[in-house]
Formats: sequence, structure tokens, C-alpha cells
Amino acid sequence: MVFLIALILAFAFAALCSRALKKHPYIFYFAAVILTVFTVIYSGSNLRSVPAFVNTYIAGLFTRGAFATALWCVVMWTGAMPNGSAVIKKFMPVRGELSILAAILTLGHNIGFGRTYFVGLFTDAGKMNTSQIVASVLTIVMLIIMIPLTVMSFPQVRRKMNAKLWKKIQRTAYIFYGLIYIHVMVLTVPMARAGREGYFFSIILYSIVFLGYAVCRIRKWCIVRKKSGKMTNPVCAVIFAALIAAVANSSKKEVSSAIPVNNNKPVPVTVVSSPVTESEVTTLITTVAATSTSSVTSVSTEAATEISVTSGVTETEEITVAVSEETHQNEETADSPAQEEQHEEPEINDVPVQEEEPQEPVYIYKNGTYSASAYGYDGEIHVSVTIENDVITSITGYSDESDTWYYESAQGSVISQIIASQSTSVDAYSGATYSSNAIMSAVQSALDSARN
Repeated sequence: MVFLIALILAFAFAALCSRALKKHPYIFYFAAVILTVFTVIYSGSNLRSVPAFVNTYIAGLFTRGAFATALWCVVMWTGAMPNGSAVIKKFMPVRGELSILAAILTLGHNIGFGRTYFVGLFTDAGKMNTSQIVASVLTIVMLIIMIPLTVMSFPQVRRKMNAKLWKKIQRTAYIFYGLIYIHVMVLTVPMARAGREGYFFSIILYSIVFLGYAVCRIRKWCIVRKKSGKMTNPVCAVIFAALIAAVANSSKKEVSSAIPVNNNKPVPVTVVSSPVTESEVTTLITTVAATSTSSVTSVSTEAATEISVTSGVTETEEITVAVSEETHQNEETADSPAQEEQHEEPEINDVPVQEEEPQEPVYIYKNGTYSASAYGYDGEIHVSVTIENDVITSITGYSDESDTWYYESAQGSVISQIIASQSTSVDAYSGATYSSNAIMSAVQSALDSARN
């Protein structure tokens, strides 16, 4: 939904401000720099007090790079439109200025997220999941392509370059556009598969915009190369529909059909009832009588229980009484004077024994609730840890990140593991690695502050 809003705003801006942008481009560049600085500061600030609507649909247009990407879409679709069309006449004169604005705003998004992901990529890539690593590498490649193209888009630079060389270098923009789409899919598809609301719609929208552009650009190339255009439209339509269907199918949520097993529940046992014969009863009583005292007690109890479950007749009560009487006789035998003499222990001199006073336990941590924080993927995560007699009894927290979904996804798994294991070295939640690690670090800091 954010990207759709950004597309509407970007095309409206290009249509309404094209003349002013052409006459006074540096005023717009300066405004874009201000927005970029705002994006960087806002991404690293405390966002908990900001309403979710503002954070997502207003500030999110810039922090998430949605508006910058939408401006790139205006630039690339302008080049894909038929020569002489109204879109070409309207946007082509300011295409260079629009690309410069898009590049400046893109830098704000990259700096805001890069201070977490770029730093993590080069210092501790093991804490990042595959999607984050791939997206970070793609971003670096895109910056390598984008920055030179942006510099060459300034008229002062373009005039000093050879026209053919300039045009050849500018063709690398096609690679840049393709990498934007791949970058978005790498981050969005896992979210859609995890069932996060709105991400499947985002995949379809991005696919329509970028794959549709690719089809239209190839079609225009075929026409310019004076190849037959009769089959171009239906062929392009089929290719486009096939690509959209493939993307949509690959990004559907995977639903597991496995049945969860509760290990705390007892395993049901099927008891088959059968009549008890006299021979079985006689054998059972004989066996009980021949065994030792400890064995008799165990066997008699189990036998009585088994018979009472399986027979369901009056014979059960008689058998149970017989077994109990036999057990009582054996117990009396075991308690006879002769038996006591055999097990009589040697006398011990009466020596006064001093009872040792119980020592008070030594605790590592002080009881109470302690708070700490750690930096997540783009904001601080705060936790409060309650300790009682060296046991972590509860953990609560909140996140200042721009997208609290990562913290909300990680907290249930990570916090429950910490409390269960009484350790901060637990598994991170897949897809929210930075938030997971921040929770662990914050809890550890709180524990350190609670040490005696």
C-alpha cells in the first residue's frame, strides 16, 4: 500500500511540477537533501511516540525508499513509452532532473538502513540471514551504478562528455532498474510467505510495474530496430502474464499440514479386556508368594491394578484380597525378631552431634527489576528484566524501530527461550535477526547491572 501511494504521488509530482523543476532544479535538489537528512535522523530516533499511521504512510514513504523508487519508476517508464506519446512529451524534458531527485532520496534510505546492514555485513555477517546479506550486496552494487549515472545527469557534466560514450554508460541504468526489483523481491517474498499482511499485494504491484516496464521496453526496442511489430503486442502480453503468474505463485504463503505434538500429554494406551481364568489366578498368587518382600509389594500392586482394569468381575476383589493377605504375611515375617537380629547394627557410643547451622545461599544477582536497551535493525529495543533469587521470572519490552513487526515477531520466541534456559545465548528468530540479537544484548546488559 505504501508503494502504491508513492507511485500516485510521484506521477502527480512529475506532472504538476515539471515546468518548475526544469526552470529551478537546484531548489528541488536542496529540498531533496533536506528530506534525506530528515530520513537519516528519523530512522535513528525514538519512534515509539510517533503514531503508527505517520510512521508508516508519511515518514515511511522516505525511510523505506518508497517515494524514491516511485520516482525511478517515472524515469524508466518514460523511456519505455512510444516516441511522440503524451507521456514522452511531458516527462522526457525533466527525466534527468527526476533521476537526480530520485538518487538523492535513495541515499537517505540507504544511509538509514546501511548503518545497520552495511556495518553488519562487514563486521558480523553471521548474525544476518540470507535475505539481508543478498539485499545488502545488491544495494552496494546499485550504489556503484547509481552514483556515476547521477553525476553524469547534471547538464554541466553531460556537455563535457562524448555523446556516444555518455549514452553507452547510461544504458547501465537497465541493470540498476532490474536490481531494484530483485532487491525488493529478496526482502518482500519471505515476508509474504510468513503471512505478513500486505506483502503479497506489494509483490504483485512491484511485479506489474517492473516486469511491465521490461515488456514495454523490449517491445519499443523491437519497433526501433524495425522488426515486425505485428506479433509484438500479443507476445509481450503473454510473456508479461506468465511472469506475473510465476512471481505470484512463488510468493504464496506455505501452509504446513503437520500436526503439532504436545509432549506434556500422556500417551494413550489401549487396554484390551479379557476374562481371567482360574489357572491364571492360581499362577499369579503362587508367583507373588514366592517372591521377596520388595518384589511382592511391587508385583501385588501392579497385578491388582491390571486385574481390576481388565476383568471387571467380582473375582477381582477376591484376588486383590488374597494378594494383600499374602503381602501382609510376608511383611510380618520380615518384621520378626529373627530378621531384626540379622540386620541389627553395631552399637555406636553416645556422642553428642552438633547440628550445622544452614548457610544462607549466595546469589549472583540482586532481586528486583532492571532495565536496559540495545540497538536493533534501525532503532533501540528496551527491556525490563525481573530477577528473584537468581531466577529470571519475567521479561517485558518495547521497540523504537520504524517497523515494529520485527520486534513483535522476535520477542515471543527469544524471550520464552531466555526464561526457559535462564541464558541469553538462544536462537534468533528467522527473519528478525537484528531485533532478536538486540533483545539478547539488552537482557544481558540488564543482568550485568543486577550483579552483586
